Amino acid sequence: MILAPSWPFYAAGQLIQSIGGGFYISAAYVLMPLDVDRSELAKFFGYIAVANALGSIFGPLVVSFVYAMGGIMSKIDLIMNLPFIAAGLLLVIKGCPNNKNKDAAKGYDFLGLILTVVGIASLVFCLNLSGKMFAWGSAPCLILAAVAIASIVTMIRRSLTIAKPAVPIKMFKNKRLTYSFICAAVASAYSTCSGSYCAMWIRTNFQGLPASTFFTGTGTMAQGIVIFILGLFLGGYVGKKFAVRFRVFGILSMVTSMTACGILYCLKFTGTAAGGDLMLIVNGTIPVGMLLIYLATAIGGFTSAVAQSLYSAYWQSTMPKEDIATGSALYNFGNTGGSVIFSAVVGVVLGTSGDFSRAFLTGFIFACLGLVAAIVGFKFTPEEVEKAKAQ
Repeated sequence: MILAPSWPFYAAGQLIQSIGGGFYISAAYVLMPLDVDRSELAKFFGYIAVANALGSIFGPLVVSFVYAMGGIMSKIDLIMNLPFIAAGLLLVIKGCPNNKNKDAAKGYDFLGLILTVVGIASLVFCLNLSGKMFAWGSAPCLILAAVAIASIVTMIRRSLTIAKPAVPIKMFKNKRLTYSFICAAVASAYSTCSGSYCAMWIRTNFQGLPASTFFTGTGTMAQGIVIFILGLFLGGYVGKKFAVRFRVFGILSMVTSMTACGILYCLKFTGTAAGGDLMLIVNGTIPVGMLLIYLATAIGGFTSAVAQSLYSAYWQSTMPKEDIATGSALYNFGNTGGSVIFSAVVGVVLGTSGDFSRAFLTGFIFACLGLVAAIVGFKFTPEEVEKAKAQ
């Protein structure tokens, strides 16, 4: 990615990087319930959220600082990530030997995985590029739509007929997994707003300002700080009486997602997509838009903290251990797939206008749907509640 001469090469680097990210996320969710008692899952998932928050705080800050130095440093800013990656690689080699399951990949549904990737990629390209690179209803648009439908339908039919599908759709019979999946997808939609569309809005509106790189690097800093603080104790607090306390926090996570996206939509009134007049305060140094972003991402940090530490513990509370690996695959598909589908929908919304605030309005609508899912689905049986109260 450092040496990429053009965006296709950079995108290829991002693709390879995302494969590593997918492995990391899946491994954490699969390994945790195998080594930690179920009553402590929420607490230890909270610790993972703390680790994620540290990376999201310091990574962008370091890279943005180096880039802001200009000259040759602006060309090699991403190299600052290499020492962290090397340290992580050494820890994996030392702490995660893979000698006992050399045949674990046998029988894996690689065809189903390919169909899923092709189907979702075709859908995203169709929705994002139609009206821009080619017209709606044109041959490329119709071909991509046809490929998307054919691939996804084939994948679903395959998933329902084989023993180890790449996307285990049958596991949606578990209602707790289903509602956790929906709310995780909504939480990832908010994260896409805060991480990607905020950065796009900053770059578009603050072009030419000396502090634009700093603004981009600190856009999600408040969110990371909130996740870091909550991750230290939230999972432990809720986990002590999980069946009593989880539902309130699960519903609040969707309310904070709605609030955060609503505040981000107000960016519409602080600037224009063309970089119009921006109102500045604090001696003319901090744009109002950035203050809104800091406020919104701080509130949204509650959403992300709950999603990372509590949702997974909720569905794993009734999942047999032998199904956890498969369930984790489906749950993490909700995390990443939700972001991809949300981006595709936003691509259509933004296709009619360059107003990035419409992305945040779309996120608000997604959060409203997530709130309904949380109210309906985040429930425990009376027996579980009484048992938790007696502890």
